[in-house]
Amino acid sequence: MWVSRIGNKKKKQAYEESKRGKNAVFSDFFNMFFGSDLGEEKDESTPKSKKNPPVKGENIETAISISIEEAFYGLNKKISLRTVDGKMKTFDIKVPAGIRDNEKIRLIGQGKKGQFGGKNGDLFIKIQIEKDTKFELIGYDLYTSLCLTPWEAALGTRVNLSGIDDMVSVYIPAGIESGEKLRIPGKGYKDGKGGRGDLTATVKIMVPKQLTKEEKELFEKLKQKSKFNPRTNVNKNKKIEEA
Repeated sequence: MWVSRIGNKKKKQAYEESKRGKNAVFSDFFNMFFGSDLGEEKDESTPKSKKNPPVKGENIETAISISIEEAFYGLNKKISLRTVDGKMKTFDIKVPAGIRDNEKIRLIGQGKKGQFGGKNGDLFIKIQIEKDTKFELIGYDLYTSLCLTPWEAALGTRVNLSGIDDMVSVYIPAGIESGEKLRIPGKGYKDGKGGRGDLTATVKIMVPKQLTKEEKELFEKLKQKSKFNPRTNVNKNKKIEEA
């Protein structure tokens, strides 16, 4: 009986091991084609970890005004802006010489903060060149006024004209009139390629508001001697048009 029990136990153990081996081979075959998760219970209580993608911060844009001279020469300028948290932050800006009107300067990473590891946005500063009482900027050309006395306009002369960066000697032909323009090449605004535009001066003939006794006598004498009448041609043209 004892020997029989031992034999039965060994047979049973061998049968179970054989069964487990067949199941293991089937399981490996099944997992090779369908994956190891099939047939196993999933733990629904374990949440899946989701990682948010990085988001770049928004860009910020502002504008500052500078004079034509400042734009021509360039400058370093400090500006203060209020951040999203209400605090004031100061920025050092280098405005390059010859910057154009409405051109933008970019400060990388000085915009709003990024999220989930994303980069900060940028700060864009638009440069607005102010209108000037002395110069007008159109493209790369500068425009200014050239005031002359009546005798300078009548006789012709050479005068010094104040440009944006130096004095320019300008020849005035005799008989020039108000509204005529004189162009001085290469004395305008910087073109960004090492060259410059032109400077154009519009003539304005100025009459003295107050005369000395001697000046008045000279004008009276000129009035008597001169046969010039600026209204003659105007009246002739008017008659031709009416006819």
